[in-house]
Amino acid sequence: MDTGKTIRWGIIGCGNVVETKNGPATYLAEGSELAGVWNRTRETAEKWIASQGRGRVYDSMEELLADPDIDIVYVATPPNCHRSQALAVAAAKKHCYLEKPIALSYAEAEDIRAAFLEAGTRCFVAHYRRGMPRYRTLKQLLDDGAIGKVRGVQIIRTQRQTAEELLPYEQKPWRVRPEVSGGSHFFEGDAHMLDLVDYLVGPLTSWSLEASNETGCYPREDVVSLSGISETGVMFSGLWCYATYKAIDRFLIFGDKGSVEFPYYDNAAPLKLETLTGDEASQVAHEGVMGGVREEAAMETRLVETTTDKYPGFGQIQDIVDELRGVPGAYCRSTLDSAMRSLRITWACEEKMLARQA
Repeated sequence: MDTGKTIRWGIIGCGNVVETKNGPATYLAEGSELAGVWNRTRETAEKWIASQGRGRVYDSMEELLADPDIDIVYVATPPNCHRSQALAVAAAKKHCYLEKPIALSYAEAEDIRAAFLEAGTRCFVAHYRRGMPRYRTLKQLLDDGAIGKVRGVQIIRTQRQTAEELLPYEQKPWRVRPEVSGGSHFFEGDAHMLDLVDYLVGPLTSWSLEASNETGCYPREDVVSLSGISETGVMFSGLWCYATYKAIDRFLIFGDKGSVEFPYYDNAAPLKLETLTGDEASQVAHEGVMGGVREEAAMETRLVETTTDKYPGFGQIQDIVDELRGVPGAYCRSTLDSAMRSLRITWACEEKMLARQA
């Protein structure tokens, strides 16, 4: 591999995710350049390219894919476009960075995997939190035994229903229209949370899921409950509700020596680390009169601050570039296979909803 090679990117789509999360990283990462963009609305692409001062606008997706100087294509379109566009990238024998969710269904994702296996090129998935300093720090804390042996993970994620979700169907946000997103908030957005659990404590090897639609406001899930166990023996429970009185954002990981707690949606918030203090004798629990624990052990709480990249996808883009350049030890932690593990769970949610509606 040529570690001195510059990796050149093409981008399909030019929406908010390109602007705020991943797009600029394609030319800010070391050893990386932006070749250009194709977007269905050319004017949008022209404005974005002008604002970045990098790259060019392609007249068609076919022109972009035919450019021999492009090494990897970032597919940054809604999920209903992913299968056809990813298959086109594979047919062009280029690497791909594919937005999540991978596709509208697990079957479509399997088609994409087969295409890249045949092409012999890589397909990475934009579960970019695996590349963020915040979660790499957290992963290191867990691996170093900062909270002892990890026993469990609990997620609670709620939000209020929005006025836009109450609009006539064709005017509703695309994320709650399954023909565009594949499902609703759990399938389209909070797959990120499942992927983070997979990264931090290992894949869920056994799990049970329940889902329902309580409001009837859109076709798919607005309440989801998930429980399971990871391949490392960590118990997991999660509850998501997208139509309640306020937003609750709680991600808790606990072990036999402490816990880490943080809000998932605030990337700048510190990690709250609570650990036992004192000698082993003082940490031993004693049963109370009515059972339970008579007195808790002394604890120490500290806030772990981490750096925050301007563009959340920067770390993962750098990983991809380094891997493709052959930098020793470099690799992207978000692969098609890892993303498909989370998709299998979120697609099971959609299958339950479809069965209820049949």
